[in-house]
Amino acid sequence: MISSSGGLAVLAARLRSLRPGLQGAHARVVDVVLEDPEFITAATAQQIADRAGVSAATVVRAVRTAGFSGLPELKLVLARAAGSPEGSGTTRPQLSQAHSVADLIDVVTASHAESLTIARGTVDSTALAEAVGLLRRAGRVLVTASGTSLPIAEDAAYRLTMSGVTTQHSADTYTAILLAGQLDAADTVLAVSHSGETRQTLDVVEAARAAGARTVAVTSYSQSTLARTAEVPLVAVGSAAAGHLVESSSRIAHLAVIDVLHTALVLDLPG
Repeated sequence: MISSSGGLAVLAARLRSLRPGLQGAHARVVDVVLEDPEFITAATAQQIADRAGVSAATVVRAVRTAGFSGLPELKLVLARAAGSPEGSGTTRPQLSQAHSVADLIDVVTASHAESLTIARGTVDSTALAEAVGLLRRAGRVLVTASGTSLPIAEDAAYRLTMSGVTTQHSADTYTAILLAGQLDAADTVLAVSHSGETRQTLDVVEAARAAGARTVAVTSYSQSTLARTAEVPLVAVGSAAAGHLVESSSRIAHLAVIDVLHTALVLDLPG
């Protein structure tokens, strides 16, 4: 079951993280839920089916695939989420509404603040504790990422080194693959990717897995290739409220995860 904790924003983020792995018809049902949750709470399965262009049976299957026991449970969770403080807040500013630097500050900071709230609702604490344990016991940790996720990986490598963990990192994919091939069962790779589909990052993870290393991933999509490949996926979803700031918001969410991992190691918290 997907909890309503954190309001509609968190619930929507969880559904967005599932969407890339859904079949076309199921994805269309989830799109309707994301676009108009108020409609879902009052609609029948057939009415939802008509709007999504699918059958009523497909609606039920899609809801179950998304983690609910059925349509009644989805309606209940939506109603509870809408009634929470986060679900009933004021409309967040959009980039299109920014007409000055002051407006832009409001938009960006609101988006980032919401990202941290959503990350708290989408990251699994059990998975985080497991990741901490793997990092603490690792002989070596290879941190890998590509593109816009590289700065997060660099920060993670620095913080893990500060924590006393023997850490390796290279921005060059070929070097990272070579390093991954030198890992063994006592080592761990920490991979960061917003989409979870970045080929260079996946290649490094596959090389590490082939060498017998353990794998931890930080990503925004629970059904991405990276999340499904990694032994411990940490799904941290950023805010989608500000449109073009989605990747920027995911960066804030992923940095928060790195901060938690680092601090848990420094404080020697159970993992």
